[in-house]
Amino acid sequence: MLFRYMLALAVGVMSICGVSADAPTAEISFARQVVDLGVLSHSDDKQVVAVEYTNTGDVPLVVLEVRTTCSCTTVKYERKKLLPKESAYLTIEMDPSKAPVGNFYRVLQVVSTAKTKVNNITLKAVIQ
Repeated sequence: MLFRYMLALAVGVMSICGVSADAPTAEISFARQVVDLGVLSHSDDKQVVAVEYTNTGDVPLVVLEVRTTCSCTTVKYERKKLLPKESAYLTIEMDPSKAPVGNFYRVLQVVSTAKTKVNNITLKAVIQ
């Protein structure tokens, strides 16, 4: 009974003082979530695209991993803390000679310390 009273008192004091139960979090925002490479030939050079991302949260953000689903796509990124309001880039490289002919769609999974742990970026092209 005493525990319930103390808990109710603590919640009441927190609400009066404006203390939120929600902890500050990191948030990630991308300049674009779909990258369209257009029409490519198997003989074309590797395509390199930079996608900007920003920490729109209140605490530092770290990109932990970027998962790709084929050997034709690689991603480079800095593994450092990104302070709130700071931006950085994912450098996506796609090799058309390793991609299948036809409509090409790949989802890159960006794993980070953001509130939403996994965010997707779609890479698309038509390979001839």
